[in-house]
Amino acid sequence: MGTCSYCGTLFPKTRSTRKYCTPRCKTNACLTRKPSRIRAADVQALYALLDREFTSAEVLQERLRAILAPATPPLPLEGDRVIIPRLD
Repeated sequence: MGTCSYCGTLFPKTRSTRKYCTPRCKTNACLTRKPSRIRAADVQALYALLDREFTSAEVLQERLRAILAPATPPLPLEGDRVIIPRLD
């Protein structure tokens, strides 16, 4: 028996099902996969960032976010708390 790497269910292992219990789980795992490696330029930027002094943790957070996740928008803040949008 094996455990599915995507959904966690137990399934009988065969040659065609080594990591995932169904082809659907394998497809879903490929679609939701995120890159696990950081580019070399980003690693160099992180080392340079570690050598610098920062006035506050927020400045450091924003710089780290710009290096590791440049496509994501900054978090909306109200005062010093993060605003979580309502869905209703």
